[in-house]
Amino acid sequence: MKKTFQSLLLTLLFAVAGVAGAAPINLSAPGTDLSAELDDYSSAGIGRTIKLANGAQAGEGNNYFKDLYTFTTPTAYDLSAMMSSVLNASSGLHISGFSLLSGGNYVLIGKQDVLNSLPSSQTWLFDSGKTPLGAGQYTLAVEGYVNSSAGGSYSGNIAVAPAAVPEPATLGMMLVGLGLVGVVARRRKQA
Repeated sequence: MKKTFQSLLLTLLFAVAGVAGAAPINLSAPGTDLSAELDDYSSAGIGRTIKLANGAQAGEGNNYFKDLYTFTTPTAYDLSAMMSSVLNASSGLHISGFSLLSGGNYVLIGKQDVLNSLPSSQTWLFDSGKTPLGAGQYTLAVEGYVNSSAGGSYSGNIAVAPAAVPEPATLGMMLVGLGLVGVVARRRKQA
């Protein structure tokens, strides 16, 4: 009985040690500031290649990453971003999120472009559309996990441009239109 108990205890210890050794590994890269690149060129490349120390731990829930790219906008800017990753059975990164944050809050959440992606790749996109970013600090976040023992890479681009300012002719037409609305309202009030 004593030997059986010792065998069971030893088996339990090995099982616990095996589970502890297989704990998820965080492969996140240190944050990168893109402000200077965006100021000089109005766009910046993002990307990283990840290689695994222990290929047996590839797959969802094992080797994960969340890479952060920060930048500051001094005024209102329109923004667009694209990111892609090759994904197949022998290599690649599975991207699970591509988003823009400010102060810890989500500003834009990327969507996977399934229509224009190849079966062996992922493409994620977002842009500010008709709502430009205000002045401030922002963080671009790329999240995912290593799909295979060979590791993989992702690459992309973020571009900013000063928000469009209406031309003087457009402002003039708007003011004339508001004036006409005021005249019509005044005549109706007098009638």
